Amino acid sequence: MSKLLKVENISKEFQTKNKGVTVKAVSDISLEVKAGTTLGIVGESGCGKSTLGRLILKLLKASAGTISFDGVELEKLSEKELRSQRMKMQMVFQDPFSSLNPRQKIADIIREPLDIHKVGNMASRKKLVEETILRVGLSLEALERYPHEFSGGQRQRICIARAIILKPKLIIADEPVSALDVSIQSQILNLLSELKRELNLTYIFISHNLSVIRHISDQVAVMYLGEIVEMADSEVLFKNPQHPYTKALLSAVPQIDGSAGAKQILQGDLPNPFHIPSGCSFHPRCPVAIEICSSLKPALMPNSAGESKVSCHLINPPKAGGK
Repeated sequence: MSKLLKVENISKEFQTKNKGVTVKAVSDISLEVKAGTTLGIVGESGCGKSTLGRLILKLLKASAGTISFDGVELEKLSEKELRSQRMKMQMVFQDPFSSLNPRQKIADIIREPLDIHKVGNMASRKKLVEETILRVGLSLEALERYPHEFSGGQRQRICIARAIILKPKLIIADEPVSALDVSIQSQILNLLSELKRELNLTYIFISHNLSVIRHISDQVAVMYLGEIVEMADSEVLFKNPQHPYTKALLSAVPQIDGSAGAKQILQGDLPNPFHIPSGCSFHPRCPVAIEICSSLKPALMPNSAGESKVSCHLINPPKAGGK
């Protein structure tokens, strides 16, 4: 499979109203996504997952780093050139209630990307809108209605229709099922999986729900305080987690059959992003932290088996003389 997306050393800092004070939302992240696969990004609220998704789509401007999509470095493009690339990259947002214009009919909402990018004529656009609404499991009658007339799951189907109508290569789904009932979540996940096969889509799927991530992802990146602390194939990560944070997240997932081992309960909340801890940012909450964790920042490196990339001194001890 060819490499569709390459992110190199991306960082994002937000300037606060207090002059000179910055918040590091994303810090030095690098990753690759192969065409036709799904990368799951998981972590607690506030870890920078959504910010990373918006940086990849250039909805936010990165403070540092580069993004190459489909062989093109996005930072080097003009606004006009970037717009043409955006046809290939779309997003499904978390809240299907606020991401749809309540004053527009569904036909207009789904057709809008075609209008913006001047795809085809009015007749061909109308036909494509009809084909797309049927593809996501809604009837043609839905096109003449307004968003408030639909349930949450139906609205998310409309959001998905709007995202796929331009036939993109990459879709970033930012918590697309977290606002839905559990029974509806499975329907939307199944729809996304079907569309991936039918349209040869590539997904970046952002969620805090590990069960959802396991179900849909080929590869998983675990984020903590704006950094990736572990990355591996989905099967590897869930069978043999390496980082203490990943282990704690997996330990917290309820097991119906009672097969889970001893719980590793994380103490406290995420640290204040204004004052990120020195060394390993996870060390104040880590149950197995050692002295060096508080002073030396670990690099994201392959473990001894080469199956996972892990940012932890216990997994990848620093070389002699490291500071």
